[in-house]
Amino acid sequence: MKIYVSAIHTDAGKTHFSAAFCANLGYDYFKLIQAGEPTDSEFIAKMSPETHIFESGVFLQTPASPHLGKKLENANYQGLEIALPQSENLVIELAGGLFTPIDEKHTMIDFMQKFKAPTFLVARYYLGSINHILLSIEALKQRNIEILALVMMGEKEPLQDEFVQNYTKIPIINLPFFTQNSILNENFKEQLLKLLK
Repeated sequence: MKIYVSAIHTDAGKTHFSAAFCANLGYDYFKLIQAGEPTDSEFIAKMSPETHIFESGVFLQTPASPHLGKKLENANYQGLEIALPQSENLVIELAGGLFTPIDEKHTMIDFMQKFKAPTFLVARYYLGSINHILLSIEALKQRNIEILALVMMGEKEPLQDEFVQNYTKIPIINLPFFTQNSILNENFKEQLLKLLK
């Protein structure tokens, strides 16, 4: 099964979730576009050393939106032509948020729409995040992209989760930022397995 790890914005916690997912379920890992260093693949290798990591679809040295890095570096690629690795169980971590540019003409969600697979949508708690979460969920629904769950990173805020879950009817997983020693978690693994049935 191929699964996207998408987010409502940059630095929501996609790589932390990807590491925990891969470590607990044994999935392979693929970063669609890497912009800048240190790389997300390096973090995955550190936190989940047993995970098979594919080379990133595109590597850009510029730590910025991919369409900017592409222009600055004269990189020769088309976003919707990036090949996905052959893997039966693959986590595909996207870059930035759903509408982060993948090249001059397309965004991450355009790639998701072309190469359909379900997604975990990652978000964080902050003032205004409910609005960003609901907008992102609405965009995914309009593209007929299955949302497996909303992943809320950080210390749980029950009132926010309650509102979002009642409004969207989408399952919520709470995941704190973690250390390498705490990455394996039976409760988290059970939650994931139920969602993937």
